[in-house]
Parts: sequence; C-alpha cells; structure tokens
Amino acid sequence: MKLIIKLFGILLLVAGISLLIYPELIIGWIGDNIENTSLYITAIIVRLVIGLLFIVVAKQSKYPVAIKLFGYLFIAASFVLIFIGHVGFQHLINSVIPEVEPYAPLSGVLSMVFGGFIIYAFTANKKTERK
Repeated sequence: MKLIIKLFGILLLVAGISLLIYPELIIGWIGDNIENTSLYITAIIVRLVIGLLFIVVAKQSKYPVAIKLFGYLFIAASFVLIFIGHVGFQHLINSVIPEVEPYAPLSGVLSMVFGGFIIYAFTANKKTERK
C-alpha cells in the first residue's frame, strides 16, 4: 500500500512539472472532458481511495497525524463532490478554471511540494526500519 501512495506522490510531481511547463495540457484536458461523467466519477473514487489509503497506512509514515488528516480531507472532498452532483461539479470546474489558470505555475509548485512530502513521508530511513 505504501507503494501506491508513493506512486501517487510521483504522479503529483509529474502533474506539478506539467503545470509549470505546459499548463494547458492539464487545464485543457479537464475543460475538454468536464461534461464526461467518467471524470466526475473518477474524481470521487480517486479521492475516496487515496483518503482511505492515507488513513490505513498513516502509522507507517514519518508524519502519521498529518497523513491521517490529509486522508480525512480527501474523503471529505469526495463526499462534497457526491453531494454537489455532476452538474454542480461541472459548474464548479467551469467557474474555477478561469480564475485559477493564471496561477497554474504556483499550483504546479504546490503540487510538487505535496508530492515530494508524500514520497518523503513514506520513505523509511535505515534507523527507523531496524527498530
């Protein structure tokens, strides 16, 4: 399970690099697929699964309280998406993208920082493994 979380961290790093170099790739893809129900369902499922994984393996990280908190935030976000529905999700994304697009490079840096934190939090050092 730690491997899945590390892969999620790597995905965040790659997404962050993409937002720095070519933000239209991610933002354009989201805008083009906003009416697709599978994007909405995937957004819910990914948040729910990652949130549950964070909670389950939090004790194996260097920062269990922070990881568990992020897990609960991911799960809460998935329930918010369920509550607002597909139409509300479309409206939210369509209203947020124009406002956030100028800050894509900053979002990329934050994504890379969070991805790096996740990878670091689940990388055990030699002293910790021996105990």
